[in-house]
Amino acid sequence: MNGLNRLQQYIKEQELTGIIITNPTNLHYFAGFTGSTGFAFVTATSAFIITDFRYTEQATDQCEGYEVIQYTTTIMDALVDIFNDYHIHEGMFGIEGKFMPVDTYELLCDTLDERFNFTSVDLAKLRAVKEEFELEYMRKAAQIGDDAFAALLPQLRVGMTENEVRIILESEMLQRGSEEPSFTTIVASGHRSSMPHGVASDKVIEVGDFVTFDFGAVYKGYHSDMTRTIVMGPANEQQKELYDIVLTAQKKGVSAVKSGITGVELDNICRQYITDKGYGDAFNHGLGHGVGLDIHEYPVASPKSDSILEENMIITVEPGIYLFGEIGLRIEDSVIVKANGCEVLTHSPKELIEIGI
Repeated sequence: MNGLNRLQQYIKEQELTGIIITNPTNLHYFAGFTGSTGFAFVTATSAFIITDFRYTEQATDQCEGYEVIQYTTTIMDALVDIFNDYHIHEGMFGIEGKFMPVDTYELLCDTLDERFNFTSVDLAKLRAVKEEFELEYMRKAAQIGDDAFAALLPQLRVGMTENEVRIILESEMLQRGSEEPSFTTIVASGHRSSMPHGVASDKVIEVGDFVTFDFGAVYKGYHSDMTRTIVMGPANEQQKELYDIVLTAQKKGVSAVKSGITGVELDNICRQYITDKGYGDAFNHGLGHGVGLDIHEYPVASPKSDSILEENMIITVEPGIYLFGEIGLRIEDSVIVKANGCEVLTHSPKELIEIGI
């Protein structure tokens, strides 16, 4: 099953002659192709995957609804052959402007004449509303993350480095069926917890440190994403205050998710609460993002977002507070948007965990 029908409907709606796809994520979604060398050309009625001999058999197995073309000289020569065979001599063609390299675009222009025109298309929005099989894959990916985090907690010790902890967490995910980490795993402790993207380092985890974990698993190509912050030993008053603010804001955000809310509105619910508590300047990133075949997808929840949430979209809710060079924390769930609420994918406890208490 792939997104070919959705793509061809989009081509009709946009009155395009066709779309050229080079982004591996979109090749996966719209064609089912997972090889490393591929190029798709799709019209309202036809679809082609151009690849080399290494992936011809794989593409034949994976790409339902596509004619597989094995090129012997160059991909561009194969594309010209398709145009000639199907009498396509002009038109407006969609290309992935945010992804296609300049040299590929220039080669495309040099290969074709002035009767061929190009416009940038953003296919990410077509992937935003998930099919049921996608939701199942993402539930599984989230479960792997939850189970791995639960397995990690009893192993945490003062004196470990962030990288040692990362290795344990990633190994626990791999043992449970993750294909790879969703992204570079974040383990940020002590003063490094003030870094929103503080990927694991050789810093030693000490007594009293906040430790923020931002990580995910990949299952059948689909990513999970969650963040939890714990403390090594008893929490001090500052840690308790900051944690309570972020947790309350995060719960408010999750409770507000539903079909029809905008990304700006959702972001403001959490941001205003943190601002009212005096830490607005310390929450300096957007509230959330979509997740799927990519770790960051449409929709977006931020002060500048133009997203409107729809049923079966997935979005993260991840407010945080970061005091530069001192302390920080974040709490994140991934949720499925529903008509009057949401389904939370991440189930790890959110109340403050004090390791060793």
